[in-house]
Amino acid sequence: MMIKCVNHIDYLITSAKDQPMKSPMLPLRRTIDSAGLLDRGGRPTVRELLGSLSFDALTGALHLNGERVTLQLAEADRILRRELVHLLGEDEARVLLLRRGYQMGHHDAAYVARSWPALDRGDAFTAGTRLHMFSGIVRVETVHNDFDFARGRFSAEFLWHNSVEAEDGPDQPRRSDRPVCWQQLGYASGYASFFFGVPVIYKETQCVAQGHRCCRVQGRLATGWGEDDPDVILFRNRILPRTPLTAARRPQAAQVPDAADLPLVTPVLRWLERAAQLPLPCLIAGAGSCGQDIAAAHLLRLSGRAEGALRLTGASTGVDSLRAALAQQRKPRRKDLPPALVLSGVEALPAPAQAELAAELSHAEPQLWSQLVVTSALPLSHLSAGGILPALWARLAPLATELPGLADRLADLPHLAALRLSRLALQLGLDPPVIAPGALDLLADHAPANGVEGLEAVLTAVLVDLPEGQPVTAAVVARAQQRVSPGPARPIAPADDLEAMIAAQLATGSFSLPAHEARIRDLAQTQAGGNLAAAARLLGISRAQLAYREKAARK
Repeated sequence: MMIKCVNHIDYLITSAKDQPMKSPMLPLRRTIDSAGLLDRGGRPTVRELLGSLSFDALTGALHLNGERVTLQLAEADRILRRELVHLLGEDEARVLLLRRGYQMGHHDAAYVARSWPALDRGDAFTAGTRLHMFSGIVRVETVHNDFDFARGRFSAEFLWHNSVEAEDGPDQPRRSDRPVCWQQLGYASGYASFFFGVPVIYKETQCVAQGHRCCRVQGRLATGWGEDDPDVILFRNRILPRTPLTAARRPQAAQVPDAADLPLVTPVLRWLERAAQLPLPCLIAGAGSCGQDIAAAHLLRLSGRAEGALRLTGASTGVDSLRAALAQQRKPRRKDLPPALVLSGVEALPAPAQAELAAELSHAEPQLWSQLVVTSALPLSHLSAGGILPALWARLAPLATELPGLADRLADLPHLAALRLSRLALQLGLDPPVIAPGALDLLADHAPANGVEGLEAVLTAVLVDLPEGQPVTAAVVARAQQRVSPGPARPIAPADDLEAMIAAQLATGSFSLPAHEARIRDLAQTQAGGNLAAAARLLGISRAQLAYREKAARK
């Protein structure tokens, strides 16, 4: 018998190299300590998974860490396979089981990420090994497994022992002239695709059904196989989901990490995992739009507080609005946990509201502290130098981090763009486009205006301009960049014209000394990379003087 998850938790990738078996239909070697395997690998271990199984006789439900599973004979899947082959023919049955496996794998990767939110991403990626120890689907032996989520690199090879799909009955191998582990192959592809955000395709290069001692599979990104590869064509045309994200699906997407977004927050991923475990308010800063909202959403997912979060924008939030949101945190609906509060753009929050929030954090219960996630479009150096009230900074500074701006990640932009382009195409109901070699390298020349939003605008323009069936080329990207950021409508006045410009403004009564001073201070801080002390030296004043002028200007 086997334990089969309703969500089919049958992930086919492992991180630790297991011992081989004598035969795909024979027991493990006696040298392997069966009891020791219960504690092998990362968390959750097999022993912990077994401990998370619970059965409720009143409801007739068996649960694994809160998710319902079923217990059934392996013959159930064999019956399904035989009926599909009989009704559809072998080729169409293969396509259906590949599709079923892919969608189950993708869904279950989300289940693992949701059910064990504090897991390291690599552990979540390889957690299927421990699940298989008691699922009875297959035993996996690693040949090699190389993955880099941040750079989008993946190459793996595994041996599958005792594959249930390769059996025609108890200990009776299926006979075929081609590999037959269709659903498991689709499952492995779907599970891995979830974590990379782009299609990952597994191939079964040998199978027990062909007379081999074990099954052998290889996995790569679809681009690694080549767009002309027959399996890549089959997956793109028949296996990969073609339905765009609809309103009905968005709630689920909000509960799990989006692999196309994660590279943006990779520099602070460890910090987010740590912050999710601490009962403190969190501050996520960065120069401009560089993924602050994405990092905040991922932090909420890691801490299990993504659902029902309250959201405020600093520029449009006054004292009354802030008090109303805080009141909802103090008095949640019966049996509900206090909702999280996400405050975007804290630097634009009016000073009275900042003072109110600082006072609240000074005496609020610790469990409420952990429900506050604050973001800022200013670097931490600006915030600490008077970008927000000192009292509020003192409450947010202990658990604060800063995302690097896109200008500091130019080399990463082509890869980031490729991931987001594929996701954006699916959201628009389009097939993920083929990207010509080097087509996105233009993005590495300079960061797009408006950061992440600007990058999204360029990629949207790429999809709009792209002729149907044609690959994305450098020319298409260049046109999209020109459309989104065509450049200034008129040349900027040279420095020699500054006196004339001031004189003209004085003559018309439009001159503003505070505005000019603010512009000069901003230019100095930009040139100094946000370092207030360095900016003060450029202006010939002390850091304290510059901080005072910044604070006075905000008042």
